Amino acid sequence: MEHAMKMSKRYLSVAAFALLTAFSAAAVADQYHYQVIGEGYGHTRDQAYEAASYYASNRCYLNWGRSTQEQTILVEEFQPATGYWYVKLSEGCISED
Repeated sequence: MEHAMKMSKRYLSVAAFALLTAFSAAAVADQYHYQVIGEGYGHTRDQAYEAASYYASNRCYLNWGRSTQEQTILVEEFQPATGYWYVKLSEGCISED
């Protein structure tokens, strides 16, 4: 019985150390915040916004980042020559080392 208690204490200690090490490594990882640009055209303002948002999110993903979902519309205009709406926006991204 005493041997079993020593073994379980040892396994608990090893498990606690492993968890502590894993969480410490995650806490030390560097995070990089940056902006990506997305542009889109559409028959409506909403279509242009959705296209721009899609391209910004995709660019973030392709750079191994994840979106912060924070977007700033830089340009939103109807272009009479083409008959389409144009939207340009920036979106926040985070990537980690």
